[in-house]
Order: sequence, then structure tokens, then C-alpha cells
Amino acid sequence: MILDATACPQDIAYPTDLDLLNDARQKTDYLIGKLYLKTFYEKMPRRDSKKARNQYLNIAQMKSKPKHKLKTGIKAQLTYLKGNLSSIDRLLDQYTGFPLDKTDFKYMLVCRELFDQQQHKPLVYLTG
Repeated sequence: MILDATACPQDIAYPTDLDLLNDARQKTDYLIGKLYLKTFYEKMPRRDSKKARNQYLNIAQMKSKPKHKLKTGIKAQLTYLKGNLSSIDRLLDQYTGFPLDKTDFKYMLVCRELFDQQQHKPLVYLTG
């Protein structure tokens, strides 16, 4: 049991907006791959996974992150996440039943909620 905040474990990462959006984008990429069936579409929906990952890593690996770079990175991840969520909607429209299991459905709902919260959240930065 840890009572002092200065003694928190080093292996637990602090969840930043950029990290959460990247995780949600990766999870929606996984869901698109799971929902995609060649019988419905000729080719898989475009996801730009490598480009999105590179943009994320360029900012995440900076020692000090300038506000304008962080804001640009968050906007980019929001754009990729929005595209993935719309692709998931289009893929789900092709099914007669609901193809996702309970865990994947929960992930989809969490990704949508995260997108909605981040889209309507003003970008406020604490300095200090």
C-alpha cells in the first residue's frame, strides 16, 4: 500500500491526452481489422496506421514538448481516431447482427467516449 505520492512506482505511466488518443487509435485499428470481411469490401478501409504512429512517436519522444507541437499532435490523433470510428460505423452497417463480442464492444464505446470528450475539451496546459 502506497501512502506517499512521491513514492509511486516508476513502471506506471501517467495517462496523457496524446497517449490515450494513440491507444484508442490503435484499438480502433484492431477493431477495423476484426470487422473487415472481403465479401463486403474489395479492399480494407484506409487507416494510415504507420503515419499516425510516426507522428505520435515524434512528439512522445521529445524530452520537453512545446505547447504548439502537443496541440498539433492531439489534433492529428483526433483526426485519425475520427476516421477509424467512421470506418467502424460503415463496417458495422454491413452486418445483419452485431459481430463484436462484449470486450470489443466495450473498447469501441470507450474509444467513442474518449473521442467525444477530447473533441469538446478546451486545450488547457498547466505550466510549472
